[in-house]
Amino acid sequence: MKKLFGVAALLVAGFVGYEAYKMQQGGYFDMPEVGVDDFSLSFKSGLRGIMRDMVDERPQRRYLAYNAKDVPTWFQKVWSECRPPEENERASFEHYVDVGPGGRLEALCEIDADGDVFVRGWFVSVPNL
Repeated sequence: MKKLFGVAALLVAGFVGYEAYKMQQGGYFDMPEVGVDDFSLSFKSGLRGIMRDMVDERPQRRYLAYNAKDVPTWFQKVWSECRPPEENERASFEHYVDVGPGGRLEALCEIDADGDVFVRGWFVSVPNL
């Protein structure tokens, strides 16, 4: 019985450790405040965003991340503020990126570095079939 308890405790500790590691890799320990109407997205590519005043359409839609080019390495794992794109921003993005059937640009994500605001990336959604 003592060995069984030890094995169970080891399994629980391993599971908790692994989940904590995944949360740390996703940046959830240093995530900014998330409001009632907001939600967060974090991808292995490093793009992390707080979706402000947007509807979370998971599980009906799947979110994909597009990283902006030439983002300095020290900003690649920083949380960004995401907002719905304006029509000219949407047209510019869709001119360069084909998101495929049913795909749509959901958010433009920006980082404010002491008043210097730059695009960190974009979130696109596609139907989750």
